[in-house]
Amino acid sequence: MPTPLELAKQLQPELVEIRRDLHRHPEIAFEEVRTGTKAAEFCEALGLSVKRGAAKTGVVAVLNADKPGPAVALRADMDALPIHEENDVSYRSTVDGKGHLCGHDAHTTMLMGAARLIAQHKERIPFPVYFLFQPAEEVPRGGASKLLAEGHLEGVGEVFGLHVNPQLPTGVLGLRAGATMASMDRFELRVEGVGGHGAMPHLSHDPVSTAAEIVLALQTIVARRIDPLDPAVVSVCQIDAGSAFNVIPQACRLIGTARSLSAHVRERLPELIEEIAQGVARAHGLQAKCDYLQGTPVLVNRKESADKMAKAMRALGGKDSEIRPTMGGEDFAYYLERMPGCFGFLGAGDGSPGTGQCFHHPRFNIDETALAWGSAFFLQLVLDRANA
Repeated sequence: MPTPLELAKQLQPELVEIRRDLHRHPEIAFEEVRTGTKAAEFCEALGLSVKRGAAKTGVVAVLNADKPGPAVALRADMDALPIHEENDVSYRSTVDGKGHLCGHDAHTTMLMGAARLIAQHKERIPFPVYFLFQPAEEVPRGGASKLLAEGHLEGVGEVFGLHVNPQLPTGVLGLRAGATMASMDRFELRVEGVGGHGAMPHLSHDPVSTAAEIVLALQTIVARRIDPLDPAVVSVCQIDAGSAFNVIPQACRLIGTARSLSAHVRERLPELIEEIAQGVARAHGLQAKCDYLQGTPVLVNRKESADKMAKAMRALGGKDSEIRPTMGGEDFAYYLERMPGCFGFLGAGDGSPGTGQCFHHPRFNIDETALAWGSAFFLQLVLDRANA
């Protein structure tokens, strides 16, 4: 009998065709109408029970919906990024300013391939399998929290997800038990002063110079206010002020991200950001207001689930490798707050142009042979559970 990887490699031409089609037609968060329709039609053709419009544009397909649980859920995110693609490939994005530059086209493709393979083994699987085609991973409080709130994971006992990583070789699965990805919050500071003529700064209270001091002072949070053994990031990534070269503006906005790998540090960050911003502003006779939005929580993998993923990868003939935590965020963390599971990084690098670039880079690309590995991995994971 062919192995899961051999079966998946037989699908490779179809998987490449699907991925390139999705890559040409990227859709950003909560706009994944075409992508969701493709996934829904594919799963309906396999005889799965399909719910469209989950979390607005998502799709939840279920195999063996009539069998007793608990179910296992497999997740792929579908949304692209508002970034213009620079790859010189035949399947580059046809939409200006939007591109699949984080691999979500590959995730959707791998889950579609897995659905086909798992459906072929339906009689060997005595429990339901949920295929989650999730929208809006790239925006805070996006698709995962909405799928949960709408009750689409009721009856699920364990959830698994993959993210392609071209900085790992194809055939390698990067894993970590415990805190693996950071919480991802957004803050906006509004520094309010008194505008005036750029040639007469003494008659104004300049919010731009004060905002510049705040940017630098915020770095003392990580350097001096947080335990050095507790990872944290506070980054100002946008500055917005003024409309003319010779006018001191009335206000300046600072927008950024705050991240941590522990709940207790995450709880402290809003207070520290506001305290420093207001203190610096008051020292110059200005005011600062903070609007803090909590996004995704810390992603914490269960060890038992991570062990299952490692076992499945080794059964395919691949390798598992322990990775370091990352300060990147992932809304898969919402699922892991509610149920056991694990999120891993599937190697998709072969040294070709584009592979090896970091996520969200305009030339991000993958080794497409990883598509078969991803589909086979999900099949192996489900069969391992059926045989346990």
